Amino acid sequence: MKKVLRTILFSLIGLLVLGGAGYWFVQDFLEDDGGEISKVAEKIEQREVSAETTEATEETKTGDKTDADMDEERVQIYLHQMTHQKITADKKRGAVEMSEENIGNMLKIVKENFDHYEHSDFYEKTLLSWQEGDFSNAVSVHNTIWNWHNGTVGRATGLMSAEQEAEYVEKNFR
Repeated sequence: MKKVLRTILFSLIGLLVLGGAGYWFVQDFLEDDGGEISKVAEKIEQREVSAETTEATEETKTGDKTDADMDEERVQIYLHQMTHQKITADKKRGAVEMSEENIGNMLKIVKENFDHYEHSDFYEKTLLSWQEGDFSNAVSVHNTIWNWHNGTVGRATGLMSAEQEAEYVEKNFR
């Protein structure tokens, strides 16, 4: 009987540890603050500076790369999470601040990898609007990406008021 109880106890402890680790991993993935955006944009800048100051290889001269600096799904996830600052929805997963820096860095990533992305025009048009301070497309952008990912919960229903946005920013980024 002691063996059975001990086995059950260790099994429960193991499940709790695995569950906690899984929860931490999911939360860490969903609550990305956009740090990768800055890192990738910095990598692109360093490559551009390097190409200007040193003799560039043929690959760099033609701009022909085999892989994108950031895969298209990550671009979509970041844009989607940036819209959460502007839109109303029943549920939102993840938050990336829609700051001038993040918008500029995402635009740099999209322009540098334009030929690698299926929806480059959409991303560029979106980011250029945001860079000009026009966020009226946030609901459309959110729901377009949400549809691409077969979303079932959290469809955007409208834009937040200035007060709602300020509260969201305070809660998620300050």
